[in-house]
Amino acid sequence: MKQGIGAILVGVFLVVALLLLSGFNRAKPRILVMHSSDRNSSTVQRLDEGIHIALDRNRLPVFVRWHYLGIDHFPVEDLRQDAAKIGARTIEQFDPDLVIAVDDEAQHYLMTRYGGHARPKVVFTAIDHEPAAYGYVGAGNVAGIVETLPLTAIRDTLLQALQGKPLRLAVIGSPGPTGQGQSRQVQAYDWAPHQVVSVDSPADFATWQTTIQAMDGKVDALLVLSCEGLTVSPLDARPVPPADIVHWIEANAKPLPLGVSLSYVEMGGALSVAPSARVMGEEATNLALAWVKAGTAAPPVFGQSNHYSVGIRATPLQARQVVLPSIYIEAARLNRLYFP
Repeated sequence: MKQGIGAILVGVFLVVALLLLSGFNRAKPRILVMHSSDRNSSTVQRLDEGIHIALDRNRLPVFVRWHYLGIDHFPVEDLRQDAAKIGARTIEQFDPDLVIAVDDEAQHYLMTRYGGHARPKVVFTAIDHEPAAYGYVGAGNVAGIVETLPLTAIRDTLLQALQGKPLRLAVIGSPGPTGQGQSRQVQAYDWAPHQVVSVDSPADFATWQTTIQAMDGKVDALLVLSCEGLTVSPLDARPVPPADIVHWIEANAKPLPLGVSLSYVEMGGALSVAPSARVMGEEATNLALAWVKAGTAAPPVFGQSNHYSVGIRATPLQARQVVLPSIYIEAARLNRLYFP
């Protein structure tokens, strides 16, 4: 009999404890991290690393949840819209106080519908378009960090790689929101002493191949923007893994390729100069936590992240007879982006 009463008391205690814990979690400010890509992306992993760094320093109790849309891998518009619907349901069910929305696809397909609303607050990060492109200017519930491509560092790196000679530069990227935002930045930049001779945004891999092959002898370097979401060809809607695109570029492009994403070198590329995902994640989370602590205060102003990372894969660079100063090698090692 006593054992039965004891078991009942233990059960009651556990139920009460769970209710108290649930109430405590519910009382804490809720933050949802909404990624455009999936968790397998190295850029996403580094962004999450920065988010965790900021959260580890934080003393305000918060309840944080992650959602990965995977939109930038989908070549078909219907699948992107379906992923956005799932993201919207996640926001509805979790009812966050604030959403940290990562990358342009998350804004384009999902977060623009929340701009100007009382809830949730939105902190964007790693976007290549200006906030005005998403209707965020004047929205009292939106703040964030714009991703600025390190174009001056890229220009100087190309000078170092090609021994100080002005060069003819071609640019290629996907037609998705990230690729178009990057292309806009590239075209607005003064590349002197270099000359940009072409900017292309083919939607399929077959056209990328034809476009790059036609550059032989006409350009000296190839700036590779986002290569996510490409189909095989105009008649084949199967998605092409970005790593396959990078491997083909490195094996077949006559101009020196240089990527603007962290993952470019990790996927087999020889050289990349890219915005620092870790720093953007950390800065966005610091901004979000400060805003949550401030309660109903006006949102912080829009900011820009100017930090960048260098990635190097030594063997293909040596095959192209490209020699960079040792400081580039050390910078790549410090960012875990140096490969033999």
